[in-house]
Amino acid sequence: MDTAPDASEVRVTEPGRYPLFAVLTAHGVSLAGNSMTYLAVPWFVLDTTGSATRTGLAAAASFLPILLSLTFGGVLVDRIGYRRASVIADLFGAAMVALIPVLHFAGALTFPVLLVLVLLGAAFDVPGNAAREALLPALAQRSGMSVERASSALEVVERGARMAGAPLAGVLIALIGPVNVLLVDAGTFVLAALIVAVSRAPRSAPEAEAAGEPYLAGLAQGFAFLWRDRLLRAIALLLATTNMLDVAYVSVVLPVYGDRVLSGAGAIGLLIGTSAVAGVAGGIVFGAVAHRLPRRPLFTVVFLLVGLPRCLVLAVEPSLPLIFTVVAATGFCAGMINPILRTAQYHRIPEGMRARGLGAISAVAFATVPLGPIVGGGLISSAGLTATLLVFACVYAAAASSLMLFGVWREIGTAPGGARTRPREKG
Repeated sequence: MDTAPDASEVRVTEPGRYPLFAVLTAHGVSLAGNSMTYLAVPWFVLDTTGSATRTGLAAAASFLPILLSLTFGGVLVDRIGYRRASVIADLFGAAMVALIPVLHFAGALTFPVLLVLVLLGAAFDVPGNAAREALLPALAQRSGMSVERASSALEVVERGARMAGAPLAGVLIALIGPVNVLLVDAGTFVLAALIVAVSRAPRSAPEAEAAGEPYLAGLAQGFAFLWRDRLLRAIALLLATTNMLDVAYVSVVLPVYGDRVLSGAGAIGLLIGTSAVAGVAGGIVFGAVAHRLPRRPLFTVVFLLVGLPRCLVLAVEPSLPLIFTVVAATGFCAGMINPILRTAQYHRIPEGMRARGLGAISAVAFATVPLGPIVGGGLISSAGLTATLLVFACVYAAAASSLMLFGVWREIGTAPGGARTRPREKG
């Protein structure tokens, strides 16, 4: 099995953390722009057409290309280089978003054209994100920061950007209107592209390795590597299971719970906001302290405390303060999960195929997401809300139990060769 060198064995060749912080900043700006797009485009459609059906179609068009991009985009990112791919993706996204108001002002924007622009813009979001994520290990090594702490910083940036993007878009829509917000949104992508372009981040070695191979061969190689590495395969299957439940929980279970049990949408919005803020705090704590703890026990504990408690507590319909307390605690634990998993992935996927490897894992993990609302809605309709929450709790418990029962999870704290994945840091 091909392996990547352990981060502690890589010599720091370019001191300074500017490139790392620049790429993290660009990643946050780009993701905030994505969050603005997800709100501004449907609002623009509703404002200009008054059609709820067209608004729903426009919103769906933002999500449809994600799975295809996860599956097929990694090869292109590896082939053209991470920094270049990030810049191209953001500039292309900026052009697609900007064309919506430009064509609208010119009187040339039809609804089919708008859908095409949204689809194309969303299709490039994932490769751009993957390119910046793939840059992270090399930038961490050059700056002397451990991959664990860099992964934690990435998690905080992602959660913070997504948490801020939608409210910012809402405020701007109220102040300047959805058409102008789309122009601001396009500007965020241009800014992200410029930051990466001047970041002094490496163009990345993968160009030489991936450039000469046929596209389909490169695509197959990413999935073949995932299949051969039993820990990466276990991670992908675990996420495929829990992501489906998470989407069902947010998109179906919580709205129904808010309607039937709580005071309405306002309480659910506060619950989601509380979880998001707690998740940022969890990511910060992992980067500051928790990354020093033994990896498998930490991952098992935080994973167990994310899905199971919230479902059990909601099922008994306690007081609102207790619900908020549990949601905050589970959100805090959730903020540690992605940095742990990203660290394991970075240490196991060779640099020359990192975008393909990460894309293959994400494609498997995302494949079940569209089923989440269907499963959640079907269970609530047939068995009721309380029974659905208990079923979800059982599945979460079974998933957490697998972390203790299967020996493959012992490898989450080690590099493929058996060494600890805790690189030395400068200073």
